[in-house]
Formats: sequence, structure tokens, C-alpha cells
Amino acid sequence: MRRVILSYKMVNEHICTNVIPGLVECGMNVEALRCAPSGPRSGYSMLRIQGPPELCETKLANIDEKIGDWCTIKLSKNAPGDYIALVSNSDCDICHIIAESGCFVESARAQENGAVLWIILGPDVYTINSLVEALKKSGRIVNIHSTRVQDSRSGLTYHQARALRIAFEEGYYDIPRRTTLEDISPLIGCSKSTLNIILRRAERKVLAEHLLR
Repeated sequence: MRRVILSYKMVNEHICTNVIPGLVECGMNVEALRCAPSGPRSGYSMLRIQGPPELCETKLANIDEKIGDWCTIKLSKNAPGDYIALVSNSDCDICHIIAESGCFVESARAQENGAVLWIILGPDVYTINSLVEALKKSGRIVNIHSTRVQDSRSGLTYHQARALRIAFEEGYYDIPRRTTLEDISPLIGCSKSTLNIILRRAERKVLAEHLLR
């Protein structure tokens, strides 16, 4: 499996990360967390929209009046300045390219000046290259920022995931903390010092995966 970060400039502005044009230029963040083609020119996506709370309230108010007839949107508020949007797109000319390529869009982030940053997963170099060529043939200028092999070593081990989950459920990451390493180490079956190392390694992997996306 290969993981590629690439960007291209919009040709057709009817893409889910551009459901409300101009949000990025205002200082907001728009990222597609999930993307699923449903037809030659249609698809669904789940967006995360973040920004200063007051700005978000203004830009996302009466959202149905601000979107085009090419899409529908259902918006939910996680927290001040943090929203999830479910978008149905009926005029996406890039959906069939994704569906036919055999690749998966791990995330898509809107950037300024009409650019979109993609993180793509594909089974091999040939499949990734086929997607890039298809994008270029559609009139898009594609820039490859990085490419690397994606293997299981980049994720959490079973013991790291278990320790992290138990620590979270027991309130170790609450503010203020509801428990200590000494309290939860018996639940995991290791010493306090060993648990500290397991959690620190797990935390580093989680942070790296989030910050390097």
C-alpha cells in the first residue's frame, strides 16, 4: 500500500470542500474526512469545518441559502468553531476518476486560490500513477508533495491501542485527571514505568499521524 500527498487546482468548482466558497480565505479550515463516489458525477462526503467560533456562526448561518443546487448539506455542531457536514454532491466530475482508479481518498483539504490537498491511498505505484495521469488528462495541474509505503508499523500495536483506550476510559486524559498511571497499570497488567513508556509511544504515533496529515 502506498500513501501519496498531492494537490491540484480546481477545474470544476462543484467539489465538496468548496461547498461554501471562500471559507479558507476567511481563515477557516475545511477538510473532507470521508469521500465515497456514488455515480459517474455524484458522491458523498463528510466534512469537518473549523474556525473562530464567531466567524463560523456567521459563515455557516442559513447554510441552505448559501450552497448551490448541485449539492445538499446536513450540518451538525460538535463544539464552538467545530462542525461536521454531510454533503451529497450531484455534479462532481472527479468522482468517476476516483472510482475507476482503485485508489481511496484518505482526506481532502481545501486551500487558498482554489487548490485542494489530497491524501491518497493506493495498492501500488501503477495504480497511483494511473490516478495522477487521469487527473492530468482532465485538465488539472497535479503536484506530488510526498509518497511513501504505508504499512502496519505506522499504526498502533495491539498493546498500545489497548493501553491508550483503557487510560482514556478511566479518565487519565480528562482535565483534571481522574486517575493515575499507578491506578490503571494493574488494569493493563504492567508496571507504572512500563505503562508510561507504552502510552508515550502511542501518543507520539497518534500525534504524528494527525499533525503530518
